[in-house]
Amino acid sequence: MKDENFLSAELAFPLGVLRRVALCPKSVYVYQRRLLGKKKRLLRIPQSPLMKIQKAIKQKILDPMPLEKTVHGWRKRRSPKTYTRHHVGKARVLNVDIQDFFPSVNSGRVHRFWIEAGYSSEAAKLLTALTTLDNQLPQGSPTSQSIGNQILRRLNFRLSRLARQHHLNYGSYGDEFSLSGRRRTAKLKGLTVRIVEQEGFKANPDKVKVMSRSQPQELAGNIVNNKNGPGRPKYRDLRAIIHNCLRYGPETQNREIHPHFQQHLRGRIAQFTYLNPRLGDQLLTEFKKIRWKESI
Repeated sequence: MKDENFLSAELAFPLGVLRRVALCPKSVYVYQRRLLGKKKRLLRIPQSPLMKIQKAIKQKILDPMPLEKTVHGWRKRRSPKTYTRHHVGKARVLNVDIQDFFPSVNSGRVHRFWIEAGYSSEAAKLLTALTTLDNQLPQGSPTSQSIGNQILRRLNFRLSRLARQHHLNYGSYGDEFSLSGRRRTAKLKGLTVRIVEQEGFKANPDKVKVMSRSQPQELAGNIVNNKNGPGRPKYRDLRAIIHNCLRYGPETQNREIHPHFQQHLRGRIAQFTYLNPRLGDQLLTEFKKIRWKESI
């Protein structure tokens, strides 16, 4: 059994420091609202010394924990491209997304995870206090995604087994799951949602989709009908933003008020380039022509 002294040695932090920070974690978080994807979310960003402690928890405890090959989100050397490549050119693609995943993982569930990982009750309580806030996994913390992947392991196992039983492809990307293959894939929609609910989560009804070849089959922002790529509409949108930055100035295109719009736009181009190097290089060439002000 891994007790508090073992945890202290494992993280290379004095036990007194761990206890002191865990006693009042709210004092070392900063709350920020940011646009993630198409939705504004409340981020809870840890400050030092909690940030250093959480990075140690991630690197020394969470990162070495095993994950299935079908898990592509929130881990190194995996990406939307590795997630979607097994679903290219399939007759049907079933996509399910968990609703409000991070807020739905409460402190009790995280505590059980640490107990199952071999920590004593006291050490698990300490780890839970160091990795949760407001009775949930805080978005913005370096440990939340890794804990999320571990808590989703049983759900991933069950859905992967379901896919194998029906000779389908399966993969997950964070809190998104996809099965693909022949037309029979569509018949598993209800069962897949029930399995998600049996594991203590709620499927987002707006994001439970069965996609046929006659419509865009979009997973994690990629279109997989014929090849694995971001699709022409996404390219046109990004090209239009860059064009308008050149013509009217970048400040006119920062409609979502990103605090670091230049880095945000550069990051979007980098993601696109990974999926389509040729078109991505064209976007980057135009991006470099933009005249940026220091405040953007």
